[in-house]
Amino acid sequence: MKDAVIDIRNLRVEVAGRTLLDVAGLTINAGERVALVGSNGAGKSSLLKVLGGFLPATKGEVSVLGRRFGGAGASTLSRQQWRALRAEVGQVMQGLHLVPRLTALDNVVLGALARPGAMATWQSWLRWYPATLCQEASAALGELGLAHRLHARADQLSGGERQKVSLARLRLQQPQLILADEPTSALDPAATKQACHALLAVAHQATLLTVVHDPALLALLADRVIGLKGGQVAFDVALADLETARLQDLYDGKQDSSLRCVASALRASSSVTAREAQTNTLMPTPQERPYLA
Repeated sequence: MKDAVIDIRNLRVEVAGRTLLDVAGLTINAGERVALVGSNGAGKSSLLKVLGGFLPATKGEVSVLGRRFGGAGASTLSRQQWRALRAEVGQVMQGLHLVPRLTALDNVVLGALARPGAMATWQSWLRWYPATLCQEASAALGELGLAHRLHARADQLSGGERQKVSLARLRLQQPQLILADEPTSALDPAATKQACHALLAVAHQATLLTVVHDPALLALLADRVIGLKGGQVAFDVALADLETARLQDLYDGKQDSSLRCVASALRASSSVTAREAQTNTLMPTPQERPYLA
């Protein structure tokens, strides 16, 4: 248990009489790369919201980075404890949570507020950021092809650009746990390559839990795959043991075109060396970068 970053016991989440989650037990250890898969309404996003403290549990108990909280009768966290926990948890949600009136650079630099001693709160209010953080933020955005959009307001960026800004902000935050909800859903195929690489780079020393909408990305983003169906865990297996038939059953045969790519992708990820080679293959060339959305 000392290496458990996430530990769930008898979790149940009900909203308006509807059960969103019913998970008897689930543990994710430090450094794991875990993917959540399942059809719409399976409970994937709901699980991330519970772990981030944005959706209360009806019953059961959850432990995230050593902090315990949950439903009726379970431990609760103070406002200060929630603040400390969220500083250590990086989140890439479908809503993105960028500040619309601030620039891409501002939004990325603000990720450093979670790092002790990196920047005082008053500096963020005045936008008087340390030069080293500005350089770090510029580099993070540049690596994602946004060097020319540093000073564009977040509400003037495309959906794909905003997704990249949220990934760059993670790099400045340096979280211990990353919860990513379909981090490539707003991106084209070429930009998806960059986003996956950025996410893995940020998660180099962190635990990564990703909702994956495209099963073909599993070989790159995960070592372990958890399938959710109707709010329950349908399977929990190592990537190497995942069979295409299980995914087909999970999606009720509705994603056959995507699933046809999975078998070869899983075989290609059977070793660390192969995983690294695949990462390099997915990265765009310098010639591709100027044209990414």
